[in-house]
Amino acid sequence: MNHADSTGVGRLDRLLGLGPRTLHDPTKVMAARVAFRFFFVLGVGVCISFLQAAWTTNEAGISLLSGKAPSWDFTNLWMGARLALSGQIEVLFDVEAYRAAIDRDVAKFFFNSEWSYPPPMLLVGAPFALLSLNAAYILWTGTTLALFTGMLRAAGASAALCALMVVSPAAIMNIVFGQNGALTAALLIGGLAASGRWAVLGGALIGLLIIKPHAALLAPVCFLAARNYRAFFAAAMSACLTALVSIAVFGVEAWTKFFQITSPLMVSYLEEAYLSLYQQNGVSVFLFARSLGADLPTAYAVQAMIALPAIALTWSLWRRPTREPLVRAAATGVLTLLVTPYGYTYELFCLPLAGLLLAMSTNWRSVSAMALLSLSWVWPMVASYVTVKFVPLTPFVAAILAWGCWRALRESRESS
Repeated sequence: MNHADSTGVGRLDRLLGLGPRTLHDPTKVMAARVAFRFFFVLGVGVCISFLQAAWTTNEAGISLLSGKAPSWDFTNLWMGARLALSGQIEVLFDVEAYRAAIDRDVAKFFFNSEWSYPPPMLLVGAPFALLSLNAAYILWTGTTLALFTGMLRAAGASAALCALMVVSPAAIMNIVFGQNGALTAALLIGGLAASGRWAVLGGALIGLLIIKPHAALLAPVCFLAARNYRAFFAAAMSACLTALVSIAVFGVEAWTKFFQITSPLMVSYLEEAYLSLYQQNGVSVFLFARSLGADLPTAYAVQAMIALPAIALTWSLWRRPTREPLVRAAATGVLTLLVTPYGYTYELFCLPLAGLLLAMSTNWRSVSAMALLSLSWVWPMVASYVTVKFVPLTPFVAAILAWGCWRALRESRESS
């Protein structure tokens, strides 16, 4: 046993993705260890500070950071499912009655809140609605992050990469918001990465994204490009089955009211004059165009102009097999940000994931890969500030990361 193995450093080196050849280069090994420790310690520090700020409340139980309950947006999932389970499904679609229910059972919000999800999300929230709000929030946060890291491990990610993702600003923003970014990222990355070897399982996971359909916009392109028709039809069947279960549990009214009330309401928020409260956390090309003064038709046209090459690049990535399914899945998640007009800061998990995968693929030594990692790592934390103070620049960050992944996958194919 060598000295590195006897001190436990060898295990860390293996977790960082350093191969036998790399271990003979002390500079590369040191760079990897320093990078890992730096980003891990930075992530832990940021996580502690943000959580402390989010859970510092006034005498009414309102977070001084958000102006809402400390569980923030998770309150919507909890309250919506709670009302649905008690037979008050109609309250979800009466904005004033819904807000009154939150004010009565949780705390009086300084900002407005409304139910914004498709009915299958009620199935997700139902088990948590049986608990108290804070207990449900803790369980929700732990469960969704565990699911995300479990999907990464199943897809071949190292324990070091999983550890870094858990303390990444993307995860921290998701925790602080009490949002579902970890869940949707788990389904998207897990489904796409699994679809090559386990087509039905991969497609079934993608179908579950009916809870937030815009997160799966590129999945059909991936499956069709790869001629993976089993995954394509498994996704369709999974989505249909999930919708039918939600109808059986909550009734057809949940769907009719969703299309009549909830969906138009959320579109109205998207299309408000720039810069509204909801748009401050937006990350789409559509929002970027609006920030430059574009009217609605022009903004949608710009979104379509960017979406088309993103779709073409996705087709190119999936047309051929790859030895790096996790990199391709992360790249697809990044490209999705360029396709959907409806995207927010808590949905940026794929940015640091792509950056970490690129850094590890170059043994943490490539200057360009480390620059991309640094940019993608910090971006979920500063995106809203940049949007408010300047213009929404997330589409440019996403485009740079997608290009880096495309190059890495091309070089992997050429060397095989």
